[in-house]
This record gives sequence, structure tokens and C-alpha cells, in this order.
Amino acid sequence: MKLILLVEDELELADTLVDGLETHGYRVHHTEDAEEALVQTAVHRYDAMIVDWMLPGMNGPDLIRKLRDKDYVAPALMLTVRDSIEDRVQGLESGADDYLTKPFSFEELLARIRALLRRPSEWSAIDELRIGALHMDTATRKVEIKDAQVELRKKEFDLLRLLVERAPAVVSRTMIAERVWGSEYVSDNAIDVTISGLRHNMQDAQNGGDDDIRLETVRGVGYRLHAD
Repeated sequence: MKLILLVEDELELADTLVDGLETHGYRVHHTEDAEEALVQTAVHRYDAMIVDWMLPGMNGPDLIRKLRDKDYVAPALMLTVRDSIEDRVQGLESGADDYLTKPFSFEELLARIRALLRRPSEWSAIDELRIGALHMDTATRKVEIKDAQVELRKKEFDLLRLLVERAPAVVSRTMIAERVWGSEYVSDNAIDVTISGLRHNMQDAQNGGDDDIRLETVRGVGYRLHAD
């Protein structure tokens, strides 16, 4: 039985979501604020999280950012009344995996949770991957380019792993959605933000340049990793 953390301070909505999710076979832990969520995640390994943006004290994006900095990898669905492109980007850059604006139907939330819980296709069993000057340790989730560590969020790491495993082939956006998110049911913004973050962090590790390892866009096809 999958265990879900719900972080929502609107009690009426929270009660509705807890009842609905438990009716569909999930176990749900509910907390009203981010500080208590940090306590709960230190004790439990949740299969997914549903996090409201506007919380008392620490907000939802800051909560998810803190959890990602601690390598807490449970997929997170952000709930919010904010619906601008800038807000969506901010939410996804915090480490959220999906974004749902209020008001929403329970059926849509349930579909998105099922998509987040769907396991991606199997990765290779190889613990260490190399391409050019890039080295990945999949067991410790560490990445280095010429001995410089590359700081990556969970989705950025999974995307890079896919690109390394498929290199020098081009990887389509559909394959990225299926392998990194576990479903085609993922927004274009989520993929774009992850691509941008991975490219930026790789360039940072190479002192602002990307001559040795490049994440290339193949227009109309997808992306590939190129190593000199």
C-alpha cells in the first residue's frame, strides 16, 4: 500500500483528499505546515507527496527545495491557486514533479498521483557510467566532470543518466517523459525546466563553458549528450 504525505492547511480540502485517497487504497499522513512535514519525512519514506504552495511559515516550494537538498526523492505534486508561467517554473525549479492549480477535480489529482507513482522503465544495472570527461556513480548519485562535482536534483540526475545510457543517440521528449517521470502524462514545462537546469549545472561544473560535455538540442527530434 503506497504511503502519501499531504501537506495542506485548508482542513476541509485536506479531509476530502484524505478520504478520497484512502478510498482508492492509499495510506495518507496529513500535516498542516512545512515544519511538521520535515519531521515526518525524517521518519518515513513516502512514495509521493502532495504539497500546497501557501502554507503557514515556510511555503511549499521552500519545503520541497529543502527536501531535495537532503536527497529526499519522493515525487511531489504542488497544489496552488497560482497559474502564471512564472509560478509554474518557480514551483518546478524548487523540485516539484508536477503542478495542479486550484480548483481541481479529485479525478485529475488521482490521475496525476498515479502517474507520479508509476515506476519508470528499468535502468541498467551498471553502477558507474562514463562518457568522455563525465563520470556518474548511480549508487551514490554523484556526477563529476573532470573531477568537478556536478550538483543535480533528482530529475536532472535521472535525465542525465538516460542521456548517458543512450549516447550518442538522440533521446525524444516522449522517452524522457516515460523514463524520467514514468508516464507520458507530464507537462512540457516540467521537461523544459529539467533540461534547462541540467544544462546550466553542467556548464557551471565546466567553469561556464560546455566544450567537453554538451547537452545538444536536435530540433524536432529531442536531445543528445555529446562528449569531445
